[in-house]
Amino acid sequence: KSILWIFTAIVIVCLVFLFIKAKDKEQYKIVFITKSINPEFDFWQTVKMGIELAAKEENALIEVRGPYYEKDIDRQKEILEETISQHPDIILLAAANTDDLADLIERAKKEKITLLTVDSMTEGVKVVSHVGTNNIEASGALARYVAQSIGQQGEVIMINFVEGVSTAKEREEGYKKEMEKFSKITVLPTVYSDGTVEGSYKIAKKVIKDYPNVKAIIGANQQTADGICEAILELDLSHKIKVVGFDSSDTIIYALEKGVMDAIIVQKPFNMGYLSVKYAVEAKRGKVVPAFLDTGYKFIDKDSLCLTENQKLLFPIIK
Repeated sequence: KSILWIFTAIVIVCLVFLFIKAKDKEQYKIVFITKSINPEFDFWQTVKMGIELAAKEENALIEVRGPYYEKDIDRQKEILEETISQHPDIILLAAANTDDLADLIERAKKEKITLLTVDSMTEGVKVVSHVGTNNIEASGALARYVAQSIGQQGEVIMINFVEGVSTAKEREEGYKKEMEKFSKITVLPTVYSDGTVEGSYKIAKKVIKDYPNVKAIIGANQQTADGICEAILELDLSHKIKVVGFDSSDTIIYALEKGVMDAIIVQKPFNMGYLSVKYAVEAKRGKVVPAFLDTGYKFIDKDSLCLTENQKLLFPIIK
């Protein structure tokens, strides 16, 4: 009887082990719902590269969906609803609005879809995990640099992107919180573009006209920074107005080299995409993952532009 019990126990252990291994090898269907599929939006293209590499390593099927413009929140909601109805295993969501997607996220949870947010989060609903940058901290670092570069006095303004996005809210919050420390700095009302380069270019020209004494302009993402740089170049104001921003592009890197732009905060979009897949797969397999993973950022100016570590961020090798 003892031998029989031992044999039975060994068989059970082996079956459990084989079940776990089979579960680990299960091929998952992952859908990444981005804020923009515009191929000129370097940030989201780099996030996508990280997602695709991790999906390949995990033998997962990956599909990327999203509106063309970040401002098209209604279209993203439609895409999320369509995706939930198709019951993928995992959804990675870059939320275009903090509030409007909560009901759909709850629906995805009820249908046992593992959902993580990437870069931009939602409010009023809990997800498995959020993978992104500590935007309040990053924006504060950028504001601190601006304050020092203008002698801690004068007018400053932020040109933000799509209103209602968590990253837009957080970057404005971090910037204003830091600027409050400098009594001689006047923080002008934040203005919003439509999340496009062209829209940001027009807004930047209007800002310069409306506030002729402005000393610094902060672009809250790649598209706004691109548009500001184009306006500053056209008006030949690179030595009069300090320009800083988030993310990188060919336009931004050129502007840094030429002194049109003074500094940028570079996030780690490749890591963001890669780790979101890894975390999602772990969660799907029943493992506990952190509620928030801060992927970090780097401050880059003209002097540090050519450092090897920064070149890797600005030009991912997979690119």
